Amino acid sequence: MKLGKVRIKTMNKINYDTLYELYVIRGKPMWQVAKEMGVSVGSVYNYLNKYGIQTREPHKGFLGKTHSEKAKAIIGERHRGKIVSEETRIKMSNAKKEGGIGHKKKRSDGYVAIYFPDHPKSNKDGYIMEHDLVMECLIGRHLNDDEVVHHKNKKRDDNRKENLELMTFKGHARLHMKERWNDLSIR
Repeated sequence: MKLGKVRIKTMNKINYDTLYELYVIRGKPMWQVAKEMGVSVGSVYNYLNKYGIQTREPHKGFLGKTHSEKAKAIIGERHRGKIVSEETRIKMSNAKKEGGIGHKKKRSDGYVAIYFPDHPKSNKDGYIMEHDLVMECLIGRHLNDDEVVHHKNKKRDDNRKENLELMTFKGHARLHMKERWNDLSIR
């Protein structure tokens, strides 16, 4: 029997009591149990099944389902600026569209966009602004090129019909210019 780096199969046999103690009673994850016992995670998993010990669900945060908004912001900040291959970029883009037509996403500038690739004013990714769609439904036609939708309460994601106002591009620019001027004169 050689005891160097080569392990002998009989030494890898995992004892039921030890496995139950570490995994069930102490609640350690499989990778920690494997590390303490000097075996692979796969061996721990196989022995759990062999002994009929119920395995726990994987951590939901790993699957992206339980991250808080703060955690999402931290993760996003860490990934910002990273160089991604074109293949990965396409995969990421397609993953965002999995909701199909009508899928909503909140953009980094605060506006809500809806996936609607057949709309004449959708962008190259197939999205159109939700406030534009709401206004088009209210007026019964597509917006003209010189028309914009104004958010009365200045909340970009509040797309209730009471909060939206149809304006010309010039009128909208004039309104915001007056607001900025008033803000400067107050100071």
